[in-house]
Amino acid sequence: MIKLRYFVCIFFFCSIFSVNGQKVITSAFIDTLKSEVTTFVSLIGIPHGGRARFQQRLPVQAKLIAPPFRFLLWDTNNHIFTILTSNYPSMDTLSFQFVCKMNPLPERITWGESAFMYEDANRQVQKIKIPAKTYSTQAETRDTALLQKGMFYIQISASKNPQKISELSKQLHLQNEHKIIEQKTEKYYTYLIGSFPTRESASEKLNYYRQYIRDAFVVKF
Repeated sequence: MIKLRYFVCIFFFCSIFSVNGQKVITSAFIDTLKSEVTTFVSLIGIPHGGRARFQQRLPVQAKLIAPPFRFLLWDTNNHIFTILTSNYPSMDTLSFQFVCKMNPLPERITWGESAFMYEDANRQVQKIKIPAKTYSTQAETRDTALLQKGMFYIQISASKNPQKISELSKQLHLQNEHKIIEQKTEKYYTYLIGSFPTRESASEKLNYYRQYIRDAFVVKF
């Protein structure tokens, strides 16, 4: 069993859903200090040129404070967050994030009910649905195998003694959308950044973090 140490925050990993080879990967990060929930979405293998729409249902008390700025069309009517594009871009993986404030932060959050609709190569509408999950915001330490099988991570450090996450973050100039995960084994503390849906997306970020830790490398679980 993998032991992950949580400090102020609780990070829970990806859900993956697919239709005809097209994938939607979602994950979320709860900051218990700021009472904020950051949602990460990756769309993989979506045909370009067609219309697309992503929607996620938000709790009544959730307020959008940081939308995905790459999208010009977004809305939060009726507690549903929506982004639209009439001409889906030509890229293998399209990722974005948005942040919601929940004050006060409830002890349990039901989060992530969403759907992605897009036009396939024949301009027929396809739909990928993602069910909600319920999470506790109270426990700061858990023993659970949360590292997602088949996902990619950037390993930045391994040591016999625990390191301070805040110092590693400062050393790495950690980007806002990334979090450092501490994995405890019998002999070592391993520190990882992730997760990434493909080796290519992890390698792209690896180039950035190698500016600060030269021996960082990509691993797959």
